[in-house]
Amino acid sequence: MDTIKNYVETLFLEFPNTKEVQRAKQEILTIMEDHYLALLDEGKSEHEAIGQVISEFGSVDELREELEFATREREPENGIEEEEMYQYLNERKKDTKGLSLGVSGCLLAVGALIGLSIRGAEMMGLLLFFVIIAISVGIIIYNGLQFSKNNVVLNDRYISVDLNKEAQKLKQGYQKSFQVSLVFGICLCVLSVSPIFFFQMFTYAEYGIPVMFFFLAIGVFLIMYGSINYGSFDKFIKEKYFIADEDKLGPNAMQAKYGESARTKHLLERVYWPTIVLIYFGWSFLTRSWGLSWMIFVMAGIFYSVLEAIFVKK
Repeated sequence: MDTIKNYVETLFLEFPNTKEVQRAKQEILTIMEDHYLALLDEGKSEHEAIGQVISEFGSVDELREELEFATREREPENGIEEEEMYQYLNERKKDTKGLSLGVSGCLLAVGALIGLSIRGAEMMGLLLFFVIIAISVGIIIYNGLQFSKNNVVLNDRYISVDLNKEAQKLKQGYQKSFQVSLVFGICLCVLSVSPIFFFQMFTYAEYGIPVMFFFLAIGVFLIMYGSINYGSFDKFIKEKYFIADEDKLGPNAMQAKYGESARTKHLLERVYWPTIVLIYFGWSFLTRSWGLSWMIFVMAGIFYSVLEAIFVKK
């Protein structure tokens, strides 16, 4: 069923996000799902039913004719070029490597401290620990800033259908590398305790602890590097406009994501939480119940979700 939903979403990527289009998309999805269920009742397998539903549906050109869209929606002038996407992904890969190395370095620093302490060189271990930590934290901060910088350059710019499809191809091509790095990373993390048992056989279990942190460092590096790179492609796949920060949508991304509810969403974000903060301080000063007034934020979070569900339609 998810395959059919994804297929319909892909078909409608090039059409404007209007009520008519949304209505037509829902109608077509309902028809296809009903046909899919009918084929299952006839004894078809899931793959056979999905294939038949898609093949019988028709092409995008036929869909355009049926919906009477004579021309394709004009693409904004600030669209992201393919070269810019490749440059972003390459820069993102470098930054991801730096972040992963920084986190792994912190684990290695702990391993070095423990290893040298076991050998009786506590002061040397502390010195090496702080040196590695300082370098690792510096690498994390630098690459974190580069992450933000690269995102800002493309923020709120249009992602064309062709660019979306190219990003999907790249993601599929990277999937095998992602799976390998994830599997090896998890295996190394799980097996990281094995050196302790190995050295235990020779009554030197403590020597296995530094090796454990070495295994963890490599495993965490592989998991972080593969996962972040794999998720980078989604920046060009899931939305029509590039989103640098999910909590701070640009005007174009806000309009594309929320449609006619964009202004309501924008107003809600700007007014709601400042109002809650004022209520919190006012209530706390008047009642002197600082120990309980923080519950206002818990209730406000729940109430915000309710308001968003009522007034903001995605």
